Amino acid sequence: MPGKLTEPKVITDLDQKVVCLLPTGFYFDDQRWEKIWQEYDKKGDTLSMTDLKVLFPDEKTVQNPAIDTGEKFGRCK
Repeated sequence: MPGKLTEPKVITDLDQKVVCLLPTGFYFDDQRWEKIWQEYDKKGDTLSMTDLKVLFPDEKTVQNPAIDTGEKFGRCK
């Protein structure tokens, strides 16, 4: 189901190897799903934020990611 992610999403392959981490707010649909998997197959390794920037030049959440100060994870310490 297409739409913006309400929380970060980790995509893994069948062996539980990380394919990529998509940030909150990333617009996700079938076309983008296919694009991610094609690039992953081509690269043969986890996609970095730099890879996502190249794949999705119009996606603000990967072009200008928020700076994580760690404050939001304070309750987990």
